[in-house]
Amino acid sequence: MLDSRALSTLTSVTQNSLLNLMLQTAPPAFAVQPERVFLQQGPLDLVASGSFVYFPQDALLSLAQVSPVHDAVNVAVVGQHACVGPAELWGAQMQAEVMVAGHACRLDWSQVKQDDRVYGLWLWHTTVVTHGLIEQMAQTAFCVRHHHATQRLASWLLIALAQHGGPSLHLHLDAVPLSIRQPAHSWAAVLDTLQNQQAIEVHGADFRVLDAGRLAGAACRCHTMVTHSAGQRQLRPL
Repeated sequence: MLDSRALSTLTSVTQNSLLNLMLQTAPPAFAVQPERVFLQQGPLDLVASGSFVYFPQDALLSLAQVSPVHDAVNVAVVGQHACVGPAELWGAQMQAEVMVAGHACRLDWSQVKQDDRVYGLWLWHTTVVTHGLIEQMAQTAFCVRHHHATQRLASWLLIALAQHGGPSLHLHLDAVPLSIRQPAHSWAAVLDTLQNQQAIEVHGADFRVLDAGRLAGAACRCHTMVTHSAGQRQLRPL
């Protein structure tokens, strides 16, 4: 059981704006406690995780929709302002990949559903964020269609930075969505361009974001069209 003082302390250290917002609406006697877990780099099996919902702290994930007729379609970058979880949150089976290893708060959604005081409001908050991730997917698809490779890589990295938090980010090159890396023959030139502008630093198969301001100078406006924090969003029709 969480008293009001314990709930306030927990909320201040979750490092996830969505979970913070949700916990602030929970009654003092709310019995479901998030568990802090470490997520290794690589696939996160949401089916095997059952009813658990993950709220990343310093971990960074990608989320893709699973289809029986074609390869998984990249959907969104998920970090400190969102969550990943069972298909019921999306209405579809999703595939999650941990791009940056780190911690997350894990919550048993089946226990939340048993508390009528909390479930409806928390479902609303997660629905708002789900809509935001779908909008992120749509904006990225627009970016891929209309902007050149340097702009869309810089814009995608700024979205990733916003979800990850902090001024820097270390990623494997393969973590960048395939659609962003196309056409393949110009990929090396794109990396060289951003590295020459001192926006990123490439080391073999990895790279690090050095300067978000320099990235913004090379990016299109697509990253500015994405709202990350659940507290800043209002649910609206797609």
